[in-house]
Amino acid sequence: MRSIAPPVVRGAGLAALMAVAGCSPGGRAIDAAPAPDVAAPAQPIDTAGLPRIRFARGTTSGILDDSLAAGATRSYVLEAREGQAMLAHAIAWPVAEREHPPPEPAVHVFAAATGRELESPRPVRGVWSGRLPGTGAYVVRVSAAEPTAYTLAVQIPRRVTVGPEQPTAIFTGSAPSRAPIDFLVKVEAGRTLEAVLGGSPGIALHVYGLDDGVQLARLADRKRLYAGRVETTQDYVVSVVPGAERAAYDLRITLR
Repeated sequence: MRSIAPPVVRGAGLAALMAVAGCSPGGRAIDAAPAPDVAAPAQPIDTAGLPRIRFARGTTSGILDDSLAAGATRSYVLEAREGQAMLAHAIAWPVAEREHPPPEPAVHVFAAATGRELESPRPVRGVWSGRLPGTGAYVVRVSAAEPTAYTLAVQIPRRVTVGPEQPTAIFTGSAPSRAPIDFLVKVEAGRTLEAVLGGSPGIALHVYGLDDGVQLARLADRKRLYAGRVETTQDYVVSVVPGAERAAYDLRITLR
């Protein structure tokens, strides 16, 4: 390895260097200000033994039912690829002695290889969304302030390409579970997005912006048709939400 000679320091530069080292030019030690607190660097996360989130064939979601005591935290692990969009949602359910569900648990996502927490563009307590920076293992961490029963849904939508040459994409199939089947379509502001859903009774559309979370077709409304002019250029999630296992669906996504 090539050695680097120390710099020559003269005059005022010597005094400055000695001050940094904690000495005065005459050799007397000077009192150094206390070092500021430095956060410990992130460490790789040991995923051995963590519950694994799995995606059934034909779905774009993995769903787990679980519960936590007050103040408790639980971690889950899944494998995903670089550039994929992912959403993780912890949905709290009412418990027997309560009329209303508790607050939704907090959701955080970490890259297992580095331990680094990934930021979500829209900080909502019960929902994390974002694009994954690399291929590998990711840890989804759920924590609850109160005793909470919840469903953790992790979604990685399938990218849909529509444009002037092919303005409509058609998808048909049978949902293997009640997990949502999600599609991701890039729409520029001013364009009209149309989603038409057919199939078994009980299936419904859920359409929303990936980055801003704006609901274009709310799941609670149980719509099977959405058509509207979008105001923001971004990726939009179009979800088929089955009412039961093996529900047949026919989805048409069109850009105008």
